[in-house]
Amino acid sequence: MSETRQVVLPVTGMTCANCVATIERNLKKQSGVQSVAVNLSSERAVVEFDPALVGLDDLIKRVQRAGYGVAAGQASFAVRGMSDDNDARRLEKALSRLDGVLKVQVNYAAESVQVEYIPTLVNQAEIRKSIQSAGFSTIEKDASFHDAEGEARAAEIRHQRRLLITGIVFTLPLFLLSMGRDFGLLPMEWKHAPWLNWLLFVLATPVQFYVGGQYYRNAYHALRNGSANMDVLIAMGTSAAYFYSIAILLGWVNDHVYFETAAVIITLVRLGKFLEARAKGRTSEAIKKLMGLQARTARVWRNGQEMEIPVEEVTIGDVVLVRPGEKIPVDGVIIEGHTSVDEAMLTGESMPVEKRAGDTVIGATLNLYGFIRFEATRVGKETALAQIIRLVEEAQGSKAPIQKLVDQVSAIFVPVVIAIAVVTFLVWYFLIPLPDTA
Repeated sequence: MSETRQVVLPVTGMTCANCVATIERNLKKQSGVQSVAVNLSSERAVVEFDPALVGLDDLIKRVQRAGYGVAAGQASFAVRGMSDDNDARRLEKALSRLDGVLKVQVNYAAESVQVEYIPTLVNQAEIRKSIQSAGFSTIEKDASFHDAEGEARAAEIRHQRRLLITGIVFTLPLFLLSMGRDFGLLPMEWKHAPWLNWLLFVLATPVQFYVGGQYYRNAYHALRNGSANMDVLIAMGTSAAYFYSIAILLGWVNDHVYFETAAVIITLVRLGKFLEARAKGRTSEAIKKLMGLQARTARVWRNGQEMEIPVEEVTIGDVVLVRPGEKIPVDGVIIEGHTSVDEAMLTGESMPVEKRAGDTVIGATLNLYGFIRFEATRVGKETALAQIIRLVEEAQGSKAPIQKLVDQVSAIFVPVVIAIAVVTFLVWYFLIPLPDTA
């Protein structure tokens, strides 16, 4: 029996529960996928699949085909030890086999490596370890903490803010002019001037197709995938008002223009999208704060000397040295020394805990008074802090029963609304007599 694998994909571009249903439906169509759970608030897709039948690239393509994206990070490393182009190709193959790496570009002449990766599956420390395992040394060009997923969310918030500001700039004068004419607040020569409708058209067009362009694209992707989401309703409703007003502008119909209706709807919905994007960006703050508790470096005793290394390079069995006031970098057992440790981040207890030889220490807790040496027993993803972070991520990615019900209702909500609109039109057009205008 083949082994089942689970991956967590950071999905971008989701705006409503229908987006969740669309992504789940598309991923389940892929042969080998066994279960899919997509969470709108955390913007994560948890997929269980058979790696013998489907690969990570296939899952990403399914998400992109549905009209959404997968957040990816970029990392750059300076590499030492490559002798020729064969070494460059060998390194490229080694990194390409790493789970979560999407694209690798090795430049032998510049001694550099560019890696595109999915941050929920692999991080820069693991990429650096893979380079070192291949027999090369690395110098990270940007040693600062890199939150690729957070950067993607921030870019989405900036994009939504730019669209919202553009919408307000055009919609506000459009709304004031239209309402001013309807309520008789404009001068008579303006109210009946033919250029006024053309001015309303000029103001409404950027809102319709630039600010509201995303709704058309999302509606297209939704219909292509056999579903109808809220973007379909927005695109249909605003297009009806906009193009009907164009018919009036060209003299084909004698009626009132409704350019402001389409523009106001698009701008108000865009305001909601901006607030939603900003709120979703805050859902990962708890995880970021937990990750911020971890020590960045560790002082170890190797080859008869003390050296300071990144915490990711600590291995099981290393002797780690911790001075008073320093964070304990990884989990382990004390072999020498006596101290008090602040474990409030783990237990919530404010009182320090006495520790001596033979006692266990937990990574990210604070050594208060004494100098200790301990043997590392759990490192990387096996530490207590890493497991807490994993549990928080799983909790954010899970769905409450009521949310599953919402997803089921949303899948039929838009088609029902469109069906009611069509029936209403047919009844009024064919069965309701027109009023007598004589």
